[in-house]
Amino acid sequence: MIGRIIGKNAGEIIFRYGYDDDVKIGEILVAEDARTRNIFFLRVIDIHYGYEGAESWGLRAAGEMMALDEAGHKYEFVERKRRLYKLAVCKPLGYVEEGAFKKPKTIPSHFSAVRRAREEDYEFLRKETGDIIVGKLRSGDKAINVEIGIKGGLIPQHIGIFATTGMGKSNLMRVMAASAMKSGRYGILIIDPHGEYYEGGEGLGLKHHPMAEERMVVYTPYPVKGTNTLSISKEEIAVQDMEEIFNFSEAQRDALYAMYGKYGKSWLKELIERDVDELVYEFDNRIHEVTFSVLKRRAERISSSSLIHDDEVVSTTDVIINHLHSGKMVLVETSGLYEYEELLISVILARKILNRNKNIFRDKEKFRKIPPIMITVEEAQRVINEGIFAQIAREGRKFKVGLCAITQQPRLIRPEILSQFNTFFIMGLSDENDRNTLKSSSKQDISKMDMEIQSLERGEAILTYPGAPFAIPLKVFWYDDFIKNLKSNAIKKDRIDDMFY
Repeated sequence: MIGRIIGKNAGEIIFRYGYDDDVKIGEILVAEDARTRNIFFLRVIDIHYGYEGAESWGLRAAGEMMALDEAGHKYEFVERKRRLYKLAVCKPLGYVEEGAFKKPKTIPSHFSAVRRAREEDYEFLRKETGDIIVGKLRSGDKAINVEIGIKGGLIPQHIGIFATTGMGKSNLMRVMAASAMKSGRYGILIIDPHGEYYEGGEGLGLKHHPMAEERMVVYTPYPVKGTNTLSISKEEIAVQDMEEIFNFSEAQRDALYAMYGKYGKSWLKELIERDVDELVYEFDNRIHEVTFSVLKRRAERISSSSLIHDDEVVSTTDVIINHLHSGKMVLVETSGLYEYEELLISVILARKILNRNKNIFRDKEKFRKIPPIMITVEEAQRVINEGIFAQIAREGRKFKVGLCAITQQPRLIRPEILSQFNTFFIMGLSDENDRNTLKSSSKQDISKMDMEIQSLERGEAILTYPGAPFAIPLKVFWYDDFIKNLKSNAIKKDRIDDMFY
């Protein structure tokens, strides 16, 4: 036993505990109700000092101690352990009754004993854990031997990973990708602008996954041993892709769609190959030569990329989608490319994935067999508010296409877009505006968790998703340890199989 409940109401519980005991912000504790035999889960949201005696006693005691400090004398307390104590302010999370977890619609009895939760207390939580395991349950700063993850069915409902630099976003994404790869039931597309996922930098990368050879395909813009060369046909580039890369005036936008209306998929090739005078003539002088000049310069910039080719038959994007539909991890490394090239790859792949799934949706039997697909979006605040990513945020769940938005600045994502994200991994966020943004969009109540979120250490997170009993604190696996454990288990399984046969 740590302490005893002394008050307050259904929205906030306070318990008293010993001065020498250690309770931390974010810790989840259990109150045992001797009358009903129910156990109540309490999340510590604040801690206060307390002492018995008159209100002014503490001020007098501190003054006496300071005077004795100056004189070099030691201050002795009478009945220190009884007179000094602490108060933990807790948010009731709910209670377990007959094995079922229920929302906090009642409160524990007066002076119910409070203790630390045991592993068996969380049996109800194991039922909520999905097959994409990312870490272990955490209480304060201690991990509990209860694995935490999400169900793959949540992928089309979109996932957000929010944290400031250095708090472990990339490690979490690697663990999630590795766990999904182990499952083999989901298509995961990672566009890696920094080259940190495949090799792994100072630690292990996705290439070290024991199933990487059979379940991961890697594309790079340059020929590299063990990878596939990424290339895009001019025929694959749509007008809307160009709109996401450049800002166009209304006249320029009308001209682009007029080009598409006349030349179809060959619009970009025609724009590049024809001179301005010829284009003006082709459109009966309805489009000004200055407009065509601007469009040609931008089209030529796109065409000058080593990624772009003229063969309309060759399409690596279609092959990538086939890999995703077979439940594979597709890693597209774009490090070394210009920002516009990286963005072009992202929007084309996202658009074609959504459109392919929309077409398959018409055949219900075939659609049922394809796996959910997750598209990762690094620095999501740059691109997610408009265009294809905003479209996927709004309608992707219907077509089994989900986004995993990774950002340091959730406040820059429009509320109507963020509201479409049903799963949040919230890591350390120092900016109050970022925290307030997530409070208003989270599918669990995190309104009183401001102090806990601020105090999260590297690798610690809060997980919220529909159906979770409460906002779940977790310690994310360190990726290197996660991979080593997968390899160890694979070796053990091989040995058991060999012995069996």
